[in-house]
Amino acid sequence: MLSDDELDRMLRASDPGPGGSVTDPDSPTAARILARVRRRARQRHKRILVLAPVVALSVFGATAGTYAWVAGDGKGHTLDSTGLTCVGPDQGDAVVDFDPATEDPVRKCRQQWQEMFGEPAPEALTACVDSSQQGSVAVYAGGRDQCGRHRADPYLGPTKEQLHLALFRTDIKAHFTERTCVTYPEFRKAVVQLLAKHDLTGWSSGHFQTADKEPEGDCAEISYYDEPDRTIWLGDHEAGTPINWP
Repeated sequence: MLSDDELDRMLRASDPGPGGSVTDPDSPTAARILARVRRRARQRHKRILVLAPVVALSVFGATAGTYAWVAGDGKGHTLDSTGLTCVGPDQGDAVVDFDPATEDPVRKCRQQWQEMFGEPAPEALTACVDSSQQGSVAVYAGGRDQCGRHRADPYLGPTKEQLHLALFRTDIKAHFTERTCVTYPEFRKAVVQLLAKHDLTGWSSGHFQTADKEPEGDCAEISYYDEPDRTIWLGDHEAGTPINWP
């Protein structure tokens, strides 16, 4: 598995845009890409979870109803609807797969808590939207006050668009079930059809490629979903291997 430094270097050599300029590595878009790449790399390393150090963030000078941060869209919604972290005891936290259309983040973490952390789940768990660039959902032990303590906002559930996107994800997987090579034109055609089916207005697909502007390969797969930019980025897929759905 790549280290964070290696992933940083990979990101800075990459350009997800179709134009001629390289994405600013310090931009919000670059930060979301890097966060998604890190999460996917870690999920590939361990199928169920990844343990990572927990960093506690203190909030200074904040009063009730006044925040010194922006979490997600600022309205209790995440910017990465499948990003879920169960924040555990001192030894670390766990990144798990999450479907906002069919799963509840607190219930999901509670069900796997014993397996992930080796102890029963706390009586109280609370889902919050963190203030990272990707704006993921984090579940903390304790009540709603845990959100403010971690520079986060209470999670109010998925948006209507995020529910539509979850159905799109399910459909695109079913559309290409058991396929090991799908050409870019065929993939793009299916994306357009399913975006229209699920009323995802304003969404489009693009080709994720390096700054050297390498040509498209023989097979494509979805690299990641950039929800704030409403873009589905396609990347090269190795023929003959199962498609790795994000």
